[in-house]
Amino acid sequence: MMQAITHLSLYHFRNYISLDLTLSPAPIVLTGPNGAGKTNILESISLFSPGRGLRSAKLSDLANVNLESNSLLWASGMTLNGDVQLSTGLENNLLTSGEKRVYKIQNYPAKGQAAFTEWVNIFWLTPETDRLFLESPSDRRKFVDRFVYAEDPLHSERLNRYEHALKERMAVLRLGGDPLWLNSLEEQIASHGVAISAARQQLMKKLNQGQDYQHPLFPRFLSKMIGEIDRWIEEDFAINVETQFLTELKKNRAIDKESGTTKIGPHRSDWEIIHQGKQITASLCSTGEQKILLIAALFSFIQQKIRNDDRLTVLLLDDIIAHLDFHHRVVLFDQICALQNTHQEEFKGSVHTWLTGTDPLLFETLMGQGQFLNVDNATLTLG
Repeated sequence: MMQAITHLSLYHFRNYISLDLTLSPAPIVLTGPNGAGKTNILESISLFSPGRGLRSAKLSDLANVNLESNSLLWASGMTLNGDVQLSTGLENNLLTSGEKRVYKIQNYPAKGQAAFTEWVNIFWLTPETDRLFLESPSDRRKFVDRFVYAEDPLHSERLNRYEHALKERMAVLRLGGDPLWLNSLEEQIASHGVAISAARQQLMKKLNQGQDYQHPLFPRFLSKMIGEIDRWIEEDFAINVETQFLTELKKNRAIDKESGTTKIGPHRSDWEIIHQGKQITASLCSTGEQKILLIAALFSFIQQKIRNDDRLTVLLLDDIIAHLDFHHRVVLFDQICALQNTHQEEFKGSVHTWLTGTDPLLFETLMGQGQFLNVDNATLTLG
């Protein structure tokens, strides 16, 4: 069955006082001037994935600034396939005089964002990700981990526990280092850390293998994680890597205390893509080539995802055509339509793609195949 977001509603979200959209399963193309509210719509959808959405914004910053505060500060809701209702928002907690994030499925309270992943996978590319290969390794790790969340929702919990144990270990080291406490924390770090690295390693294999489904105009690439733990994971069994990691943590206690940071672990890893045609890393490619490599990696993953996962995959492409020449735009739109029309028995899942841009003429290849909406000052009309 073709899956899609069939309805989207917003309340006091960013520049929208309210919004009520009925949608088709075809690609959604939002066009209009800068600042009209196109990205805000994509952001509202991204909040149904683990984390803080495509802008990593504070929850309180999502509320419409021109409205007086009330019990519900903002809300975003969407309906999948005409019958599954998901909603999230921020409300004032009268008991604590603070703010509380709320999550609901079919209007019943859910435990958190992880509950939404049972129904939908959400991925995005934004103008900020155009510079991903020139930014810090932490930005690239976060990008990789969003892919891993789609494979294993527990990955987010492992990351949180790993980072918490790292901070606690550093605090104990500064206080003089209780050996028993340190042993316990380092066992947690080694266990969670190896699981994190192993999950990322599996993702690298999928990205590389998924290129068999790619359009020939997309460049072939080699995707890999760079780091000591990542190298060990490639060369040995996880149980042996865990023991080796634990040994290194104990050996580095004095060094880590002096430097104020843990010398080794998946928090030091980096993601690298090599353009195989040119045999250079993405960081040395042009801005357009870097974007094409990111698109190729994303589509490589999604092509495999919908073959094995019956959940809806939502693809948010904000200002995606910037830095792309005409030929790559045509190929991109062809790939989007191919993903959108995967009804064959070999595919379990579906893709619903959302795109934004200022000029509808740049999306002419999608005309007749997508739902065009013009956005102007938080008002939407059919394009």
